[in-house]
Amino acid sequence: MFDLKQLDNIFNDTNLNSKVASDEDALRQHKRKTRTVKIVFPAIAAALIGLLAVFPSLKEHTELSLSVEKPTQNEIEKLHAENTVMHVTDKSNRVNTFTAESIDEIKTGSQIFKIKNPRGKIPTSDVQTINISAPTGYYNRNRKIFSLRKNVDIQYSDGMTAKTTEAFYDSKTSRIYSDSPLSADGKYGSLQTQGFEYFTDSEQAVLKGKTDIHVSAEAFGEKTDIYAQEKVEIYRAEQKLKAFGHAVMVQPNIKVSADILTAAFIKDEQGRTTLSEFTGDGNVVVDNGKNKVRANKLRTFFKNDDKKNTAIDRIEMTGNVESKTADGEVYASRGV
Repeated sequence: MFDLKQLDNIFNDTNLNSKVASDEDALRQHKRKTRTVKIVFPAIAAALIGLLAVFPSLKEHTELSLSVEKPTQNEIEKLHAENTVMHVTDKSNRVNTFTAESIDEIKTGSQIFKIKNPRGKIPTSDVQTINISAPTGYYNRNRKIFSLRKNVDIQYSDGMTAKTTEAFYDSKTSRIYSDSPLSADGKYGSLQTQGFEYFTDSEQAVLKGKTDIHVSAEAFGEKTDIYAQEKVEIYRAEQKLKAFGHAVMVQPNIKVSADILTAAFIKDEQGRTTLSEFTGDGNVVVDNGKNKVRANKLRTFFKNDDKKNTAIDRIEMTGNVESKTADGEVYASRGV
């Protein structure tokens, strides 16, 4: 028989309120779980995408065993890039191009980047370019200075090649420089120096410290060696050279030394490079193997012969001139 009291208990206020409260608790728990899933899953996905952005090299490996931890703020902010091309404008608005296998900021916010296998192409004021490369290097973005380390190769587009252990390129001053020894070889000779500066705007080179230059006969008509203890300045556009500090120029039949030697060159109608100016200042000594002449200054005058070849016309020496020969000694204030 149906019990009416049980039916009443089902619909009484106490039981109904208890049932409704139980359903609301379950609903609230379900909503909380749903919100958690919606927040946590996208956050995990964003973190994984962030890892791929910060460490792009991970994309290149098919087999990885990683222990992933939450990256620090510093790790996220450091720049890392691979197969990079950098364009830097110099003071004359020429674009210098550097490529690298990878670059890494050495410290967060430092704007100093370590470069793997940097390769640079640096234009000069004429149609020539300079290619420079090394196994490793650094770039200071604030100062716009590239530094290349270990086995630095420098190639001038006219064929000259040079090697040193460290070199710098400052795009603000359009200057390549180094305080490390450098050796160079080219079509017309070779040189060794203890350091150098090269200005791509003026095409001026300064070879610093003890410097030896060996020029082939093909270049000057005669094999020529030039030595200096302090520095040698080379003005490419003017085809001029100045050697400082017990400077010496040696050719097969003559040797000239002075505190400063200056030589300028021109190309004749046959395309040969010949002297157009030669001077010596301070403690000048001219030695032809038989006779020696000393003076304070030396100046050489040139003329063109019948075939329009440049030849020496006369040499003037002034200031405490002293000539020693097998026949005796001569002293004067001026000699020609």
